[in-house]
Amino acid sequence: MKKFAIILSLGTYLSLASSALADTNVSACVNGQFSVLCGFGAGDFGNIVGTLISLVFVVAVVFALFYLIYGGFRWLISTGDKQKVTEAREHIIAAIIGLVIIFLAYFILNIILGFFGVGSLSNLTMPNLTINH
Repeated sequence: MKKFAIILSLGTYLSLASSALADTNVSACVNGQFSVLCGFGAGDFGNIVGTLISLVFVVAVVFALFYLIYGGFRWLISTGDKQKVTEAREHIIAAIIGLVIIFLAYFILNIILGFFGVGSLSNLTMPNLTINH
């Protein structure tokens, strides 16, 4: 009896569902949420990769700055306890080292891209492969 009630309630639920209007023509490129992505083609792959790499650097810098602020806050509330001050100082030093590494990585990456003639991160162009038969 329990199985019959479950099947009956499931069948009623599914039969009362409205149609999805799947036969209408929906275009996300008109003015939808993803209309920014509609103009991209195969040649824009480099710009997408460059933008993603820049975004990773920005997120890393923001994270390191918050870690630096967290270390400063811990130092502020340490109330003179030597162990807490030492831990806060270690947080601040780690955040500063992280920022230096992030900026050096960005600088070295731009030098390497310039050396190979690929472009900069803001205008990254992917090389074309040609196959001669």
